[in-house]
Amino acid sequence: MCPPPRGGNVLMKYINRLLPLFVLLFTALLLALLCYSGKKHNDEMLRRHVLSLLEGARVKLTETIKTRVLAMQALSEHLQGHVWRGDSVEEMKEMFIMISDPMYRTFKGFQSINWVRKDGTILWAYPSEGNGFRAGMLGEYAEEAVLKAEKHRSFSITPVIESEGSKPLVAVYYPVVDRKGEISGYVSGVFEILSLIDSSVSDKLDVDFMVLQDGRVIYSSGVEPRGVWSGDRRMLSGGSVAEDVVGISGLSLTIRMWPTERLMRLYRVTHRWQWPILVGLPFMALALSYAVYILQRHYVELKTKDRALQESEIKFRSLVEHSLAGVYLIQDGLFRYVNPRFCEIFGYGSPEEIIDKKGPADLTQSSEWPIVEEPHRRRRKGETGPVNYVLKAVRADNEVFDVEVYGAATLFNGRPAVIGMLLDIAEKKRLEEQLRQSQKLESIGLLAGGIAHDFNNILMAITGYASLLNMKLKDGDLKKHVDQILKASERAANLTHGLLAFSRRQLLQPQPVYLRDIIRDFEKILRRVIPENIEFVIDLRDTKAVMVDQGQMEQVIINLATNARDAMSDGGKLIIETFEVAFDEAYIERHSWVNKGGGFVCLAISDTGEGMTPEVREHIFEPFFTTKGIGKGTGLGLSTVYGIIKQHNGFIHVYSERGRGTTFKVYLPVTESKPVDITHTSETPIRGGSETVLLAEDETNVRETIKETLEEYGYTVFVARDGEEAMNLLKERSAELDLMILDVVMPKEGGKEVYEKAKMLGFRGKVIFISGYTINTIQNFILDEGVGFLTKPFRPVTLVRKVREVLDSSEKEQ
Repeated sequence: MCPPPRGGNVLMKYINRLLPLFVLLFTALLLALLCYSGKKHNDEMLRRHVLSLLEGARVKLTETIKTRVLAMQALSEHLQGHVWRGDSVEEMKEMFIMISDPMYRTFKGFQSINWVRKDGTILWAYPSEGNGFRAGMLGEYAEEAVLKAEKHRSFSITPVIESEGSKPLVAVYYPVVDRKGEISGYVSGVFEILSLIDSSVSDKLDVDFMVLQDGRVIYSSGVEPRGVWSGDRRMLSGGSVAEDVVGISGLSLTIRMWPTERLMRLYRVTHRWQWPILVGLPFMALALSYAVYILQRHYVELKTKDRALQESEIKFRSLVEHSLAGVYLIQDGLFRYVNPRFCEIFGYGSPEEIIDKKGPADLTQSSEWPIVEEPHRRRRKGETGPVNYVLKAVRADNEVFDVEVYGAATLFNGRPAVIGMLLDIAEKKRLEEQLRQSQKLESIGLLAGGIAHDFNNILMAITGYASLLNMKLKDGDLKKHVDQILKASERAANLTHGLLAFSRRQLLQPQPVYLRDIIRDFEKILRRVIPENIEFVIDLRDTKAVMVDQGQMEQVIINLATNARDAMSDGGKLIIETFEVAFDEAYIERHSWVNKGGGFVCLAISDTGEGMTPEVREHIFEPFFTTKGIGKGTGLGLSTVYGIIKQHNGFIHVYSERGRGTTFKVYLPVTESKPVDITHTSETPIRGGSETVLLAEDETNVRETIKETLEEYGYTVFVARDGEEAMNLLKERSAELDLMILDVVMPKEGGKEVYEKAKMLGFRGKVIFISGYTINTIQNFILDEGVGFLTKPFRPVTLVRKVREVLDSSEKEQ
């Protein structure tokens, strides 16, 4: 073989000789880079630490100032109530001192709390010791702050006020307004800003800081280092000095913060031994570092795996133990694990009562066992997918309830098992049934309201023409027949009124009254309908007032009382009670029939009759449902009660057992309004007139009946078939018209729209709305002066009385 070129050998020897040097230089460079990187990392950590402390100080100082502002707001609102009440100056001063004293003692940094006149001068100062000279003084910056508070009707803060011989101060002004919205004065809190800073920035943070306003130093805890400022947060380049701004209303303060020497020493490592290390021990350091690295990595991996295993076990055990679902594991037909919730669902005190002692068959109703067996049969065939089913389970006290089960096949100790969870859905099913019942009643109500509306228009024509015919007939057989027609139509009208009450489409005229007063006023009528073989007891406790329609509440009472009477054909006891109750969130959660919290007045009507079965209770509020014999009831009594109570924003609950009687409890929200006296007015006599009336009604028979009735009593009537015709007649004959009678629902434009446009055209006459049922769109108009309402069907005499009543109210105003 030919020897290698001599030049190549020399090059290799040269490289081999220099290789240790290359390794040494590389190691030294690597260590230098590591040292530099460590220094940069420490500097960055120091910078972040200072920024974190700065942010905490800014937030704390901002919150400290805001709490003082809120204190002034609370004082302002309290004094404002006394201003509204018209308290005297001495009473105001006494109240000011009484509130200021605990506030002054509670919040650190107050120099004084002041009552300031509208012109900004101080009337009272608390505490008076050391602040007496302030009375009457116009504080610095006060005028600007007062103007700002007056303009915005909110608080204002002065900049830091500095004066010789006193500490820097900040003043907060909060306006106090009277009932007219005029400013009566201001409450002012004067704070020592240094005290607020001391309480916001701890002196144990190993940082120095200063607080500035417009570049002036207000507070400094050390000498500020020099350097070039840069960055969004004004970080000192190459160092760890930062600043941020506290801005509240007119006050703007800058906080500048930097680390102390001690803190910097903790973050910065000295470098005097770096060069000897770089020169003398690079290889040893590398070898040692590598060995330590290998050992540490191996140790860390073991610890990490062990810790992850422990954390996973703790996490999943906690998840299972605190689960809201019952968790179980079944093997060989027995429960091998159950969580506390599983025991709670089935009524057992601890898992030990179930584990290794009971199986699924022990906790399942016997008739439901095929449902449980089916998944096991499928698993034996090799199907391993999850299963889900609902069944009836048995608690420890033998109570049967519904559960929903989720299960899946698994391995436990190397052998087949089943793991799963179950949910107690008894409450869910009960709520679903309650929702279905509520939706059913709502649907029936919508249907009933629509039927009643159309039926009322038909009854209106029958009643109107029969009444007109009755007025023109003399006594005889024909008049008797007409009387029977009127009586039948009146019974039909009562049925439609019951349907309207159930569908909650009746017009209410609520007023604040005491429920006990309605019952006392109605007691004589009640005693007439209660036979002597029934003991009648009334227990009326003092309660707050409720906002109700008196006539509708009388209907509720008479319906419930007669229902109780009919349940005691052989005699018994009827009790009517009133008392006050309040429902909190906990009670609402336990009783689903309570739909909202707060204070209520309860009307309870109880009987000792035959009671009801659960099946009957489910249907008692449905229209036309009755357990009475043929001809003994319409089935609208309780449905009417249900609709009236719902329309009053209340609710009704019934408790009954077969053979143990029934109790109906009606809950009505209390009101703080002043109750009115209950009076009964006598009917006004029937009188006609000569005024001119515009009648707008789309039903031909109803329109002709009303027109003929009014003309019979001397009125001049113009008719319109819809809202558009009514507006055309109004524009042509506005000056002649004294009254408009408007159907609420008509083609093209309804009565509400006609009324609104008539007011815009300057119509000054009066209005009567008529409708087969009432709707919310006209509820507010009924409160207007000179506006009346009639529910179809109504008799001609009722119409004539209402027309005369509305027209006469117009004359009284003029």
